[in-house]
Amino acid sequence: MTILGVSNVSFGLPPVGREVLNAVYLYHCTQAGLDYAIVNTEKLERYASIPENEISMANELLFTTTDETLADFTAFYRDKKKEKTEDDIPKTVDGRLAYYIIEGTKEGLIPDLEKALDQYDTPLDVINGPLMEGMAEVGRLFNDNQLIVAEVLQSAGVMKAAVAFLEQYMEKKEGDSGKGKIVLATVKGDVHDIGKNLVEIILSNNGFKVVDVGIKVTPATLIEVIRKEKPDMVGLSGLLVKSAKQMVLTAQDFKEAGIDVPILVGGAALSRRFTETKIAAEYDGPVIYAKDAMQGLDLANRLQSGAGKAELLRELDAQQEKRLASEAARAAKPAVAVAEKPVKTVREDAPVYVPHDLRRHVLKDYSVSHLYPYVNMRTLIGHHLGLKGYNDNTLAKGDPRAVELHELATGFLQSGLLKPSGMYQFFPAQSDGDDVVIYSPADGKTEIERFTFPRQSSAPFLCLADYLKSIDSGEMDYVAFMQVTAGHGVRSEAQHLKEQGKFLESHALQATALELAEGFAERIHQEIRDQWGFPDATDFTMRDRFAAKYQGQRFSFGYPACPNLEDQAKLFGLIKPEDIGVQLTEEYMMDPEASVSAIVFAHPDARYFVVD
Repeated sequence: MTILGVSNVSFGLPPVGREVLNAVYLYHCTQAGLDYAIVNTEKLERYASIPENEISMANELLFTTTDETLADFTAFYRDKKKEKTEDDIPKTVDGRLAYYIIEGTKEGLIPDLEKALDQYDTPLDVINGPLMEGMAEVGRLFNDNQLIVAEVLQSAGVMKAAVAFLEQYMEKKEGDSGKGKIVLATVKGDVHDIGKNLVEIILSNNGFKVVDVGIKVTPATLIEVIRKEKPDMVGLSGLLVKSAKQMVLTAQDFKEAGIDVPILVGGAALSRRFTETKIAAEYDGPVIYAKDAMQGLDLANRLQSGAGKAELLRELDAQQEKRLASEAARAAKPAVAVAEKPVKTVREDAPVYVPHDLRRHVLKDYSVSHLYPYVNMRTLIGHHLGLKGYNDNTLAKGDPRAVELHELATGFLQSGLLKPSGMYQFFPAQSDGDDVVIYSPADGKTEIERFTFPRQSSAPFLCLADYLKSIDSGEMDYVAFMQVTAGHGVRSEAQHLKEQGKFLESHALQATALELAEGFAERIHQEIRDQWGFPDATDFTMRDRFAAKYQGQRFSFGYPACPNLEDQAKLFGLIKPEDIGVQLTEEYMMDPEASVSAIVFAHPDARYFVVD
């Protein structure tokens, strides 16, 4: 594997020239097989947008490095500013329509659409011609890491506006499904739809008719919709491990109902291996894993192409045969290793921290302005909105994409749309082997609940129960349970924005709500530490807080150290999150989606760990 620091190649050159040379250099290195690059993506020109003469100059300097090529390159860029000129904008109507889609701008769009109506036989020819060519280029640039999620959504918004304008000149055709029809749903018990919504936006603006069935969709409902709509494929989405298992059950029900249309699956807990060995094994039709929305688009396009579909199905068959053979060989291998005997490694002499009180603390309609510093903008803008490498310096330097996305997120935080509420409560608790025993706050000795947590099978043999004093010690310890939400009304408002063609705003609203909930969880956890008697130091920074450098740790059910999502029902029974409008689905997920719950420990050694 190879890793390369890209920008050293252009050190000392004029700034605009550096961006061009870095992009051309990275392009050639990637073609030669580079695996990983260190580069400031905000200071990287898109290779596809660099004029031919500038690519030629960069190639000359890279491959024929002389005093002359260096002087020519430096002279060309010495006083050059980075800006769009008339020369950068295509001269033809076709070229400009594709350009508007690629650049994500509506400036000039409608006048050129009016001109295109005079040049093409039908409005549909305009859509299937330059507009779809623009969207295809957007997909290519995204797959080449030259566009971010936010820019793809802006392009989709322009496509939506263009189609909306052209529709008034089009005859409605009964049953027209465009490039194909896909039924899309988040599986039974799962309330997470931010990823599914992104897929719907991408597919519908690339010529597919999407029937979005929504969230928490049962197999029976899906079967009914499939029989009615007769789609070309089905898309299933889900976030957690339980959702992946639900996809297996859904595939079984489809098979029993005689359905064999291709299924595309995606979600954070899914993997290609799980798809091929678990879901596909229970279904008669193709089951295909898509790691993101753009790969889903590529797979949908291939499934709707005669030769492309045949080739894709051959690839799937070959992959599945190879995977099943590998699994069989692994299963046949004799087990010779001797398991180590679990030994507790968490120190038992840590002091007991006694909370200030054991009453339930409810914080309704908490001030968003107080939570603003707790919202992790790096995660919100860098991860959810796709601006890789985003940080405070990016914003301070005035990077236009960073400024735009920061203003968008800040606008939602200041809009009054998001109304966070939260609660927490301390309980007396002890460990009993791998169990955490919860006692009544009223008398401190009546057992009212018990959680059983898994233990690592190899050193350091961690289990959450180790972070409490044991029953045998005779000492009473404490845990806290917490619940926050910032999602009330978010799904309906995001849907409203999506219907208006404001795709970036729709996605950004949902992402902002998710991160606001995470920020509120940080704030509640900080208050819990204060109440527990070990507040953060006066010089403790928000960055330290995001990195969990405080004492103690909170753990959310469904994740490695406490994987049983069913334990959410026990948390709900203890602190009653329904009082702040959070409901538990039949599959033990929280609704609204932008909600966070956790069990909190005070032990100084408490940390995240994975149970194999």
